[in-house]
Amino acid sequence: MRTMKLAFATAALLAAPALLAQTGDDTGFLEFPIATDVSNADVPAFAWLVRQGENSTLMFARTPDFKPVKLFAQADVDGQPITSVSLSPDGRFVAFQTGVPFGGSGEGFNPASLVEAPKPTLWVMATDAGAKPVRIGVGFSPRFAPDGKRMLYRQGRDLWAVDLADPSAKPAMLVPGGAAFGQGVWAKDGKSIIFAQDRGGWSFLGRFTLGEDRIHWLVTGADRLSSPVLSPDGASVAYLRWPGRQHTVTYDLTENQPFAVETVDLASGQVRTLYEATGKSGSQLSDDPEGDLRWADDRNIVFRSEHDGWARLYAVARGGGTPRALTPANCEVAESELAGADTLFVVHNCRDIDTRQLSSITVSSGREREIASRDVVMGLAGAVGDGRYVAFTGGNAEDAPLLRVLDLKSGKLALAEKPTDYGYAHHFSAPAPQVVRIKASDGGTVPAQLFLPSKPGPHPALVYVHGGPPRQMFPAFHFGSYYASDFAVNRHLAELGYVVVSINYRSGVGYGRAFREAPERAWRGASEYNDVLGTGRWLAQRDDVDAKRIGIWGGSYGGLLTAQALARNSDVFAAGIAVHGVYDWSWPSPTPGHQNPSRLFGVSEADKPLAFRSSPLGAIAGWTSPVLLVSGDRDMNVDVLETVDLHQKLRAKGVDVRTVIIPGEAHDMIRHSSWLELWGESRRFLQEKLGK
Repeated sequence: MRTMKLAFATAALLAAPALLAQTGDDTGFLEFPIATDVSNADVPAFAWLVRQGENSTLMFARTPDFKPVKLFAQADVDGQPITSVSLSPDGRFVAFQTGVPFGGSGEGFNPASLVEAPKPTLWVMATDAGAKPVRIGVGFSPRFAPDGKRMLYRQGRDLWAVDLADPSAKPAMLVPGGAAFGQGVWAKDGKSIIFAQDRGGWSFLGRFTLGEDRIHWLVTGADRLSSPVLSPDGASVAYLRWPGRQHTVTYDLTENQPFAVETVDLASGQVRTLYEATGKSGSQLSDDPEGDLRWADDRNIVFRSEHDGWARLYAVARGGGTPRALTPANCEVAESELAGADTLFVVHNCRDIDTRQLSSITVSSGREREIASRDVVMGLAGAVGDGRYVAFTGGNAEDAPLLRVLDLKSGKLALAEKPTDYGYAHHFSAPAPQVVRIKASDGGTVPAQLFLPSKPGPHPALVYVHGGPPRQMFPAFHFGSYYASDFAVNRHLAELGYVVVSINYRSGVGYGRAFREAPERAWRGASEYNDVLGTGRWLAQRDDVDAKRIGIWGGSYGGLLTAQALARNSDVFAAGIAVHGVYDWSWPSPTPGHQNPSRLFGVSEADKPLAFRSSPLGAIAGWTSPVLLVSGDRDMNVDVLETVDLHQKLRAKGVDVRTVIIPGEAHDMIRHSSWLELWGESRRFLQEKLGK
């Protein structure tokens, strides 16, 4: 069973938010439904989560007709939307979480400013008609036993369990400190868990049998281990090995690393190295961590590697040997799912690098079968283990991604949700965006999407810069809710008369490792800013653009690049909206538990002078254009002090700076009302500074 949680790695990356809705009556275009989480059972059944405005709805469908059933819904008014869903292997129970956890402490974000802060709460309900949710208590990361009768979950640092077969049973602590059992998988007997445990720069692979008083360590050593997966026959565990950390090195955690594929025999303890990649071929930061390693069947193991510069899937025999490439060169696998023994369902960009497509691949033979789809963007796959049904989300330029259930046998959709199923019927009056290529200021090429108004210009214009930076924007609604909202806003800005260019600047995904790990990027020299500047100049040369009214907006890493543009080229960019951006690469946040971008991206003490020069603050002397700054004051990805500090410095310079700080909000803005406030301020700012 697989549960894919789309958080866009916000605990490890700088994800961008969305400017969501205009104050007044013009908010309907942002009430679109989008499927944000999908979970599958071993039987043909799926549960998924749909976000729409302030509401989150838990949905369920099973064979024979896959008719969608609404199980439960909750508004985010108190800052406690439904945030994840997990279906039991037999499809009888679904677990879901309300509230957003604050790190691993068990505390929750409090964007509603409640006197008593909410805690992330775990619920379980039967999937039968008329069932009611049962509150389990504070907790998150549920994991069902193979028979579906027991559920384990994390509460603080401990591992807890609840007996689902006994309605009167109370949750009980199973293992003190057991929350450190990372990436746990059940053994074949359903009585023990195999897991990787981070020990602080190195890690071990362990096995814990329920009821015992100690852990059995399977693999130890000075390296880091991850992604344990049990063979179908239950005899071996495959895992990835990464180099241990040196205390004299400051690591850029967004960069690729060397890795190896290994197995351990559970009976003998014998460890076998099946494949050792050349160079830095592996990434631990991806939208699909479960696609990094899996057993195709008892004979073959599939893994993802970038040793030729592209994210591709390979198969290696259980006994070792030379890996076989399963996907083509010069394109990337975004997600994959084991649809059945020896059969992979793959989301990739091999037929069009600017969008996403579908294929099924027979691992033993390498045979690929293209799967036709009207969707342009797909994601969040989950498959039933019988090799027949797979669920994914799909969308296009008009509709945000919703659930599809594909019958691989017939090649037809057994379920294809539509926005009208959720009462949404907005149609954009401006045309869909078109894919363009733009020349960067240093001569490179910038893939982008161009949003045009319906009426002739000259118009004001905006450059949109996404967050991450390992993200890819599309000429369609994104598969993630925040970027989907950004897309909707860009389409609406075109309706309002703005020319908008959404750029896939270097450092993003989809275009190969050389593009993603571009030289002198980020704190090393801000080379990705050349893509932004080139786009601004490209807009200024267009006949349908007023060169004096070009602005820029973006969040997180996009907020950083917005600030770079205003600091370095206020002559090109007349105004900007920077949402929770990083403005000083050299400053490590002192806030406990904070993601800390400076350290995340590998800035050492020796690097700090270069990092500061590569920051917006390093060029602030040239900043003259007005700016709107926005942040939540509980942001644990980018410290709100970045925004507070920049505001003070700009005000002292006499720059027109306006700042909105939302009490209690997280980086991703939990409440829809927070986004409404953000857009209201942003819309007024754009009208004043750029017109329209």
